Amino acid sequence: MKEIKKIVKAIKNSNSFIITSHINPEGDSLGSQLAMASLLKAMDKRFIVVDNDKVPKHYAFLPDSKIISNDIKKCKGRFDAGIVLDCPNLRRTGRVKEVITNADTIINIDHHVSNEYFGDINWVKKDASCVGEMIYRLYKEFKVKITKKAALYIYIAILTDTGSFNYTNTSGTTHEIISELLSYGIEPYDVSRKVYENKTMGELRLLGKVLSGLKVALDGKVAYAVARKSVFKETKTGPQACENFVNFARSIRGADVAVFFRESIDKKNKFHVSFRSSGKADVNKIASFFGGGGHKSASGCIVYGGFSKVKSRVLDKVKSEIRRRNSLSK
Repeated sequence: MKEIKKIVKAIKNSNSFIITSHINPEGDSLGSQLAMASLLKAMDKRFIVVDNDKVPKHYAFLPDSKIISNDIKKCKGRFDAGIVLDCPNLRRTGRVKEVITNADTIINIDHHVSNEYFGDINWVKKDASCVGEMIYRLYKEFKVKITKKAALYIYIAILTDTGSFNYTNTSGTTHEIISELLSYGIEPYDVSRKVYENKTMGELRLLGKVLSGLKVALDGKVAYAVARKSVFKETKTGPQACENFVNFARSIRGADVAVFFRESIDKKNKFHVSFRSSGKADVNKIASFFGGGGHKSASGCIVYGGFSKVKSRVLDKVKSEIRRRNSLSK
């Protein structure tokens, strides 16, 4: 593949790097960044890792996670290369967009079908389970030994972005990689417990309140829930506690599309919207309509306005997509 060869050449010819990913980091973005940092460290390269937002508390157990900063001031000066991971466009890097252009070369490594090919070098592998899987490929290309830490980073990326191997992006290749990663001494139960079973009482109360408001539409084909700003205050939690909440709506029998609305705690009339599909509807089309994107079965966007209006606009678009898919299948 010529794209990966170009990236290998660019990394070999560069000495200073800035690594980043999308806003509100999760397992793949964090694991990919830390795995890339470990790769560059093994090659004696200079780098910094900077994100728009802080590392979520339930990922703080990751070794060396503290190297991921959200202090944009650290990005002064120029870099030989900027590596943007798991991000379909530069807007999704948030404040880091202001400084990533200080890099002489931007390397875009992603697996989203909505990627805008914004880099000087673009490696977009739409059939990859996650970007962590792509970083694994880079280790093999460079013939750099995968350490136990790097194996854990890549494992976290794959585990979370495949929904614990339940999503359609899970392939035979995915399991082959996981098999090798486990040989480095990773304990699946321990990792799963730290990621999924490490909740505070406030976070569980938040989940309970969100689920109590779960609703369906279009004869049960659409399931949706919302987390308003007030409920974060009431449960003393934050937006990062909502990771994977959309999957509860997705698990409802008969639901073709699940939608989760999360109100911004910082800006008025701003909602982060997550979509999941059972496989028939293309939620990337829905998210793209609102300026977002992602994958056919998992996407997201930001929609502005009062909740009633936002909900109406989004659900109307979801219903339209479901009807479109149903008409094609007739």
